[in-house]
Amino acid sequence: MSTLRFLPVILLFTILVGACGRSELIRIRMLAPVNEDKKDHAIFTDTESLSFTPTITNKQIGGSLYFLFKSIGLGYTTITTKMEKADENLTEKTTLVTNFADVAFGIGENYSFMWGAGVLTGGKWETSLEYESKTFNPKHNYLGGHSLFFVLGHHGFGFETLLGYRTNSIKAEFEEINSSDIGKTSEDFTYESNIISLKTSQVQLGIGFTF
Repeated sequence: MSTLRFLPVILLFTILVGACGRSELIRIRMLAPVNEDKKDHAIFTDTESLSFTPTITNKQIGGSLYFLFKSIGLGYTTITTKMEKADENLTEKTTLVTNFADVAFGIGENYSFMWGAGVLTGGKWETSLEYESKTFNPKHNYLGGHSLFFVLGHHGFGFETLLGYRTNSIKAEFEEINSSDIGKTSEDFTYESNIISLKTSQVQLGIGFTF
């Protein structure tokens, strides 16, 4: 591989190393999601209700905790997203719990910028399908993913106010099911694949303490 191909990596590494020397503070930061992008995360489709406008609800709880020694640090994030889609015949409810181990970098003193990435270290996915008199719960076998985030901070008198944004890429897999298992035919009840890829995004607010 030529030297030119390594040049962007070398420049990025140089910028990061230089940036990590700019802050001399030790920081403890706590953030919580206050809003999540509303998206249709439904897996299953009832073809009998295509003319009906569904109701979609996304709610989230959780938080992030970071410890930064000068300009590099570690963090832990847990987010629970509850998603519901209801139409004329089918109501699909999903509870997605994701736990991430994060690595963070920061620059700045009075005004700061922190960015980083996380890897999914644990969690669970629970889905229920509700018809008039039947409930079915697909069994999920695998959950994985990663996350990217950035945080803006303002420092004053030993504490910080923080505004952040986080996006999570999730991949899950559930066991193959037959539409007849919940009293439907394959023409009435479908899903694209038993391997699911989706993204959730949250706006976060928080506070921090400096030493």
